[in-house]
Amino acid sequence: MMAVARIVLCLLLGYLSHPFMPAQPESRSKMPELYRRWLDDEVVYIITAKEREVFEKLQTDRERDIFMAAFWKQRDPTPGTPANEFRDEHYRRWNYANEYFSRSTPRPGWMTDMGRIHIILGPPKTIENHANVNGVFPVEIWTYEGDPEYGLPPGFRIIFFKRNGTGEYIFYSPSADGPESLIADWGTGLTQDYLREGRNPQTAYKQLLRLAPGLAYQTLSLIPGEIVMEGAASMASLKLLGNVLAYPQKKVQDRYAEALLKYKDVIEVDYTANYVPGDSSLQIIRDEAGFYMVHYSIEPRKISVDSYGGAFSVNYELDGRISDLAGQTVYQYRKEIPVTFRPEEFKDLAAKSLAVQDLFPLVPGTYKFDLLVKNTVSREFTTFEWTLAIPEESTLPSISSLLLGYQLEKSGPAASEFIPFKIKDGQMLVPARKTFAQKEDLVVYFQVLGLPPDLQASAELRVDILRRDAPFRSQTKKLGGRGAGDALDVLEMMPLRDLPPDYYKIKVSVLDPSGAVFLSRAEDFEISPAPAIGRPIVVSKVMTDSGRGEYECELGLQLLNLKKNREALVYLEKAYAWNPAQIKYALGLSQCLFMEGQYRKVKDILAPFREEKEPALVLYFLGKSVHSLGELDEAISDYGDYLSRFGMNLEILNLLGTAHYQKGNAAEALRAWQRSLEINPGQENIRKLVQSLQKPPPR
Repeated sequence: MMAVARIVLCLLLGYLSHPFMPAQPESRSKMPELYRRWLDDEVVYIITAKEREVFEKLQTDRERDIFMAAFWKQRDPTPGTPANEFRDEHYRRWNYANEYFSRSTPRPGWMTDMGRIHIILGPPKTIENHANVNGVFPVEIWTYEGDPEYGLPPGFRIIFFKRNGTGEYIFYSPSADGPESLIADWGTGLTQDYLREGRNPQTAYKQLLRLAPGLAYQTLSLIPGEIVMEGAASMASLKLLGNVLAYPQKKVQDRYAEALLKYKDVIEVDYTANYVPGDSSLQIIRDEAGFYMVHYSIEPRKISVDSYGGAFSVNYELDGRISDLAGQTVYQYRKEIPVTFRPEEFKDLAAKSLAVQDLFPLVPGTYKFDLLVKNTVSREFTTFEWTLAIPEESTLPSISSLLLGYQLEKSGPAASEFIPFKIKDGQMLVPARKTFAQKEDLVVYFQVLGLPPDLQASAELRVDILRRDAPFRSQTKKLGGRGAGDALDVLEMMPLRDLPPDYYKIKVSVLDPSGAVFLSRAEDFEISPAPAIGRPIVVSKVMTDSGRGEYECELGLQLLNLKKNREALVYLEKAYAWNPAQIKYALGLSQCLFMEGQYRKVKDILAPFREEKEPALVLYFLGKSVHSLGELDEAISDYGDYLSRFGMNLEILNLLGTAHYQKGNAAEALRAWQRSLEINPGQENIRKLVQSLQKPPPR
């Protein structure tokens, strides 16, 4: 064990002296010296591996400046004030290290072990200097108060020494170095143990005890009070050194860096440095109409509001994108959720937080769901990512994931309303972090799909509570539940008052008549020692039954993006039937019909919307449809209206030229195609058409 500890410590100390530098990406070679120095010198001890990776991928100085602003903002203890105390203190420590710890070495002070600890932990609480002890190499001991939340004991010491009495002070490890590395005088006053046993950790400690009794006991461990046998390795000291060096990284959540890299080309510049972390909960629920609805709740950990006339307001903009496994967009949306708080509500906001909830339908398949949430009042943003799996139609029984809630509002939304986390029994209130108080009930909801009627009647449900993976409580009863057809909704409510604060897992299992498990799901949760948990204020948009047309339209457009036109047509026709005057429904159906070559139907559906100011797609599909029907005058009129009302579009401009050419108006065709080439000279087919029209006619 001693040898293993020494090997591990040697590897660790190599890392201490030379911070790990990952393989450098190609973009580093283009990084100006200013940014390279910031990355490799100024913040080398406090930047996380993820932050470094993202910074090295940035391509422009503007992106690097934005990142650096975000880097310091994530560490600012008082983000609402002009000063950034963390940044100021960091550079105060960094400058001090360079001034005072470079005096006995040619290296900059920040590179020394003493400089590194000073930058990470700041000035020590006390310093013991053992530089002039006869027979002992120079030693200095720094003591600190710890931070148990991040793996540091309440008190600890860092020991430095000069190996062989020369050079700069370096880290001392009780395991890798041991007392023998501190002894300069082995030749006088040797103990009988040394004469009998030779030089080893035990005799070295006894020799050090004779030479410097006040120093000797501290060299066995970096943690005061730890009992370590003479010559034994202190594994706690080994772990402590690692925790000290990782301390700055543990104190920051670096997810903002990935979000900044991913959305830097999407969000406005004034948002980029203002990332706010958040928590989320998501559940896929099949409703009574057979739609699979994606319900989600997000809770930003910081809420900035605007105040006017005694009221407080915030506006959230939700930008969602669903993509398939190939990265192709299947569905995207933008929604705004404005929230206004009364003064008394605003006072409670700090304790209760805010949950923004939404839902949307999704067709079967496996997808990636990216959500960008912008607070347009404070110019802050939050991001979330999920992988979604919507099951295909199947005759095989399946069970959904478990949705855990802290309350069920049975007098919730009306049956005709679409609202997040609405189930047959009411509306569930769900926590993003799955943390509960003992005085609350645990509300558990899940769906069993594809279960034959005979099994629905005979199956049993077993609910197991595990405490740190050990069985704690179990209950078995008839499956029960409510539902129609092959979808069964199961709701369980469990008091938590008898469960001590701890980490738990709830597991539900469906048993066949023989008692065998054939379906099961589990979910972790925590019971807090706090007597009460401040639950968030929940905001969401409620959609009435008329929203079913909206959802059928969205499903149809998703299928259209998946190139499943015939399936898409079914949903889009239903949506259009709900409200033919709704331009979104008319456009969705027209797009599908156009792709199916049904141009006459497209014209009939879109003609009433020809004079609408928006959207441009009305004239786009109208023009192309009447063009395909050979109605050239109408096509030329629609193309012209499009260009005059919505601006340049090369496809429409080229089609305008084509319609003129087909009508026999070569001069107008030439004018349109020449204008197109001026905008984009790289269109070889258009260039050939222009050249053919410019040739003199044969004699």
